[in-house]
Amino acid sequence: MQVEPQEVSLGWEIAVLTVLGLALMIFIGWYSYNRRVGVDVDDFFSASKSLGFLIIGLTIFADSYSGNSFLGYAAETYRSGAWFLVYPQFMVAAVIGSLIVAPPLINLGLKWDYTSPIDYLEHRFDSRVAFLAVFFLLWGTFLQFTEQFFAMGYLGNVASGGVLPYQLVIVLFAVVILLYVGLGGFRGTALTAAVQGTLMLFSLSLMLLLIGMLDGFTAQMETVWQQAPEKLTLPDTATMRGWYSTIVLILLGLPTYIHIQQFYLGVRDAEDLRSTFRLQAPVFFFAAITLWIIGMFASGVFPGLSQSQSEQVVPYLLGAFVQLEGSTLLPSLIALGVIMATLSTAGATVMVVSMVLAKDLYGRFIDPNAPDGQVINVSRVFLALSLVVALGIAFRPSLTIWTWTELKFEFLLQATPLFVFGLYTHRVKNTPAIAGMLVGCAVAIALYLTGNPEVYSFHAGIIGLIANSAVFLGGSFLSGQDAETERAKRILEYNSIAVANAEDERDVRYVLPAETKSFWIGLTIIVALMVPWYAPAAWNARLAFGLPIWTWVIIGALVLETLFVVFSTYIWRPKGPTSSGQDAPHEEETTAD
Repeated sequence: MQVEPQEVSLGWEIAVLTVLGLALMIFIGWYSYNRRVGVDVDDFFSASKSLGFLIIGLTIFADSYSGNSFLGYAAETYRSGAWFLVYPQFMVAAVIGSLIVAPPLINLGLKWDYTSPIDYLEHRFDSRVAFLAVFFLLWGTFLQFTEQFFAMGYLGNVASGGVLPYQLVIVLFAVVILLYVGLGGFRGTALTAAVQGTLMLFSLSLMLLLIGMLDGFTAQMETVWQQAPEKLTLPDTATMRGWYSTIVLILLGLPTYIHIQQFYLGVRDAEDLRSTFRLQAPVFFFAAITLWIIGMFASGVFPGLSQSQSEQVVPYLLGAFVQLEGSTLLPSLIALGVIMATLSTAGATVMVVSMVLAKDLYGRFIDPNAPDGQVINVSRVFLALSLVVALGIAFRPSLTIWTWTELKFEFLLQATPLFVFGLYTHRVKNTPAIAGMLVGCAVAIALYLTGNPEVYSFHAGIIGLIANSAVFLGGSFLSGQDAETERAKRILEYNSIAVANAEDERDVRYVLPAETKSFWIGLTIIVALMVPWYAPAAWNARLAFGLPIWTWVIIGALVLETLFVVFSTYIWRPKGPTSSGQDAPHEEETTAD
């Protein structure tokens, strides 16, 4: 089955569903505004750490799988072919990366009362490190936010049959985001994202149903074998190197997203955090593999699309269903899920961007004595300004969504060592941290400016990260231990101790996943299996559903990767009670600002 890609209106159903969905988002923002616990930054920006694992798990899913996932990653699968199994792999790998960063960050956050990840950076290092890191963190989060407008515009324009211009669609959605995020803060954003995540899972399930109703997956793979067999055969060596580079890029990059860390900091305790990871692993797997299937399926339905057309393969599939089946209800329900995916990430990212600008820049460096109510109002001003800037960038899209995705991680990675190393060892220090970030950024920029965004298929950001880490670790260890490292040691004493709050005397010490040999041995095995460097040419032979043998081996490795996340939550276990009074850090030296 092949049909012409067309802009087909989804009728009154999508209009009604969208209006109801947007009204619900605004209502949740208003409800959260009324549920606030006082007018203070801790409640507005972290909901007073009162949210359970189900809300946080669905929120992080909705935040991670955005409009660029539903549209951009399906489009990149269409263009790249089966090797883009790297997409579901790196999304699950991002959960593994979070298993390294989140557990100690949450424990320190509970002990030292962090409201945001910037509190950790300034407490663990100093204000200079925090100030510089903010720009890398904002870069990644702001680009993630801006990407959502591309997805909103493409979907709204195609779903309306071209009646609603791309630019009008993104302006309308920006107004809705301004209302529910500005009113509800973190609580409203999280509750809204949890609802959106549920609708997204429903939409993904309907996408699989749509495939079955459009002749099925196997029939479309037959078309791909005939017209573009290179999409199903083993990739070359350079592609496999890039495959590994992309996995590392996202494994370390997505856990460094400041909005992802902010939601982890909103969890109640360590046990809820473990449950969050057990929920995330299968949900991330299901969502990513479904979108890969959609991209591969579209390769058979719409062979030969241009790059700009391929960005709209999901809307085109919805239009194909309308043309062949005559019904708009199923496509409208799927489109609602894509709209929710876009809104969830846009809302979460812009909330955190405005928080960082107001609380962590304005409140720290411009007016440190500003009352909480003033900081919250300043964040609303920055929220509106961020929306205006993002609209300006998105009005005339010039790059593919996947290109924007790679670009944001290249520089976001330069803040990663502050978390990966800073959370586990007291030996890393302030000045080497600053030097490392500057060197890593300079290396990445130099490679881009000289026309080398990849070196032997490895991303410029990865090369910059290696240089960054070498300067950071080398400078720290060569300078030896001093008062700075002793202070850090007292702070990090609590990286594996969970407390209910800063005054709780019943501490429980945990064995963190990254502190065990089994975690690193398992991760090494999983990473080795992820890329089919070991596959013989004979594995290009077809197996089930028209897919070659090598893809099924990689899917098997992906299942093992998902199970590894669940396994890691069981090696992350309580060690036994400790006394918070023994070797407690000196309050005057370690209390977070």
